[in-house]
Amino acid sequence: MFLAIRVQEPLLQFYGGTHISPRRIITLKPFSYRELLNEDVHVKLLADGETRNLGIKLIKHLIKGYSALSESMPSFNEVFGTKLIFSENSDTAITSSDNLLIDLEEALDILKSEARRGVVVIALSEIPERIYRQVKIKALTYSKLNLRTQFIEKSTIESYSIGGRGYVYLLMNLATAIYAKIGGVPWKLSRSILPIRGLILGISFSRRRVKVSESEVIYYGAVGVLDRYGEHLYTEIKMFTASPRELKTKGLFVPYDKLKSILEDAIKQYGWIPQIMIHKSAPLVNEEIKAVKEITEKYSKDKPPVFYISTHVKSNTIYRAYDSSVSDYSIQRGLMLLRSEKSSKWIQYILFTTGRVYRSASERGKLGTPKPLELAIDTNMPELSPIHIGEQFLALTKLDWNTTDPEVREPITIKYSRKAAQIAPEILSPEVPDLRVADIRDLM
Repeated sequence: MFLAIRVQEPLLQFYGGTHISPRRIITLKPFSYRELLNEDVHVKLLADGETRNLGIKLIKHLIKGYSALSESMPSFNEVFGTKLIFSENSDTAITSSDNLLIDLEEALDILKSEARRGVVVIALSEIPERIYRQVKIKALTYSKLNLRTQFIEKSTIESYSIGGRGYVYLLMNLATAIYAKIGGVPWKLSRSILPIRGLILGISFSRRRVKVSESEVIYYGAVGVLDRYGEHLYTEIKMFTASPRELKTKGLFVPYDKLKSILEDAIKQYGWIPQIMIHKSAPLVNEEIKAVKEITEKYSKDKPPVFYISTHVKSNTIYRAYDSSVSDYSIQRGLMLLRSEKSSKWIQYILFTTGRVYRSASERGKLGTPKPLELAIDTNMPELSPIHIGEQFLALTKLDWNTTDPEVREPITIKYSRKAAQIAPEILSPEVPDLRVADIRDLM
């Protein structure tokens, strides 16, 4: 049996005020509006022959603005206070998947010589995952210069009919992502996620494994570290080893000594903290629980206790919910279901991070049934507030600057640690077993 409660939607802080919807960036302006005011942002377009014209049209709509039906995307300069500089002739180059890395390096080098901030828009009919990862790795070397990449597939542009409301939202998403990637801050949370000083960790893994011997397998993961406001501090991309038997019985996990070292390093760098929150994409295992307990007990000696909340965030769930009071039966985002009894050793919650954003809405306005997150929690806290847990997860879904959609399913702890883990096999080796990414924009 379940008990249903509703979690309040967290507010976002913009330059001109607060609101629950990221789309209010259009009128309230980005949080860092004054800091980048009147800056020029140079744009290069790399596109294949099939996508070139669509890519040019898209960039022109970003620059000049676009309206459809009741929705409007003003010019980039009007919203963000910065000006996109783009010439259809001199800033566009034809490329292909095979030549993309060479053409990208040339475009980034040109931007490096002519601009303080810039973005290379890559518009292709298809973007293979391998090429995507290689491009992200190449762009890492330019990140400190505020030069980054923005991908868009032909099918994505075509799926939003030009002249429709969805196309306006696509422009909003791209404009906001570009603003973030050149160093801007679109929005922040209006208040902290954690009530006290603490760290938030997100742990995800790559599916790729390398068999070294009959007794050893290499696998890859990433640990993102955020502060109490959800602001990115750094992400560690890691190489791990385990026996095939361990991976078969435990699934993907951070080895005991590695997790202790990760937590020790974070605490040494940022000082004693009274709370640690951990989100993991795979189930928690005993040695991870042991490592977290030992670290929190170590730093609780002669000081107030250090509390931890470790959560397995499961996205592939069987649960669905319906609201018969609205025409399309869609539930409201923020619905939380609590088990009436504790199941095994975990505290279990079900949280809907998608669904109607406004209670007054008569329908969701989207196809499909909202799918929740299933949370399995281990903690040393004497009392755990489900409302606070729900608020923290909703808040972390709203810190994704890659979209202005009010419905974001995954928290950034999981989404961006997973993106980091996906590039790990391409960049790590036994000689270079880890890498630190300092800016979350490099994972967007």
